[in-house]
Amino acid sequence: MNFARHSININLLLLLIVSVILAASDVYAIPAFTRANNVECSTCHTIFPELNEYGEAFLKNGYVYFGKGKKKSAEKAKPVPATVEAKSAALPVDSNIVKGDGNADLLSKLKAGMMVSADAPALTAATTVPVADAESSHVAVVGEAKSEGIALSGVPDQLPISFTANLHGTYNKDAINEFDFSTRSLKLNAGGNFKEKAGFFGTYLVYTENVAATNNTSQTPTNLTVKNDIGELFLIWRHLFESPINIKVGRLQPKLGLWKSNNKLSTTNSYATYSYTVGESLFKLEQPQDAVEANMIIANRLFLAGGVVNRKNQNTKEWYTHASVKFGGADYLVNEPEIDLNKEESVFDYLTLTVGGYGYVGTNGDPNTVAGVTPRQNDFYRTGVDIDLLYKLFRLKLSGVIGNDDNPALSYSLPPVKTYVAAVEGEYTILQNLIGSLRFEYQDDGSNIVRRFIPTLAYAPIENVKVAAEYKHEYGTSYKTTGATEIANQIGTLGVTFSF
Repeated sequence: MNFARHSININLLLLLIVSVILAASDVYAIPAFTRANNVECSTCHTIFPELNEYGEAFLKNGYVYFGKGKKKSAEKAKPVPATVEAKSAALPVDSNIVKGDGNADLLSKLKAGMMVSADAPALTAATTVPVADAESSHVAVVGEAKSEGIALSGVPDQLPISFTANLHGTYNKDAINEFDFSTRSLKLNAGGNFKEKAGFFGTYLVYTENVAATNNTSQTPTNLTVKNDIGELFLIWRHLFESPINIKVGRLQPKLGLWKSNNKLSTTNSYATYSYTVGESLFKLEQPQDAVEANMIIANRLFLAGGVVNRKNQNTKEWYTHASVKFGGADYLVNEPEIDLNKEESVFDYLTLTVGGYGYVGTNGDPNTVAGVTPRQNDFYRTGVDIDLLYKLFRLKLSGVIGNDDNPALSYSLPPVKTYVAAVEGEYTILQNLIGSLRFEYQDDGSNIVRRFIPTLAYAPIENVKVAAEYKHEYGTSYKTTGATEIANQIGTLGVTFSF
């Protein structure tokens, strides 16, 4: 009976995998950033949402796209014929030039009243104009003339909105409901820049299933854990007063580790170093906070960030800082390193190493503003190091964090808690649209000592659809109750993520 039962479960899982892949191949989705910059998803992602080095540069530069490779000189591009320019007030397109509004020549013509006349024949269809350079042939697509108000204000032509959806099926032999195909979510994303002077980004969870809300009022709401919840919503003032400093303000995920919470192949398992909690505190490193952050790029390869967090119902502020440096590969402004073809090939020609460190100091617990009530507060800190190493088709991620909470149970009867969490993940690109990874995690959070093995296989039938099969084998010991109890979980997940 048990053999027959497990055979049926395996057959159902295989049928689900095949049906999901076939269904995914019929979805044609174009996320907001690809529409705005006229590039493919693979420009910034390995398999989305995991970022490559161009995607990291796009993120660090306030959602301004630099394009692959070095900028070409202006004289390499041939001008658009005058007849087309007069009708559309458009300039030639070079995919290697910084994207965005802020066309000084166009704006000067608009201000001088040199708009397309009302009786001029309208362009009912897009007109293509070949623009050649020394290395390749680009085609500029010239559409209808931009209205004067939009051109002068710098409002993006394309509405910078997209949706991301997730479908998950899980199998857990230790659960009451062994097979569950009811985990799904729909998230609204918006982002872009205005004339490259300011950037913005926001996420809004339209719907999620099987997630409970939290009533911990001392906590800024956690990332997308409540239905109809704003995940992130912030504005970036780029190059403050012509300096290299960028200012972010709003609800955002503080820049701490090298990777954001969704920058991974796995669709369900966040890195333990970013997602673990201690005691009654719900604080996570990956949690969005109401914050003001300043960041900057120095010498193209050093990224610095620091900020202050305003936690709900607290008098005190929280502080964090981050520094990361990149060796090899494209720098943070997407300048490729020079290659000497006359020099013998070296391992360093294919090696990219990024090292980052961070610290966070904060206070949470009951509100400390109530008269006559002794506040039960938890002063805590987190300090960690991340390493990202890329060599040809292999990528290695290492992450470690040490923490201390002086009152994690919000009760002075218990001693402070030290935490030690680490993660190591190896990733290999099998095919251009097929990547496999294996992650090991160690977590000692004061209440549990847990070890996890998480293999993942991610496949993208098209660039904006990802199918990920993953398995989590978790074992360890829990000390939350009197005496020690063993932890053992084996969970298989098949997830589909698509953006449009």
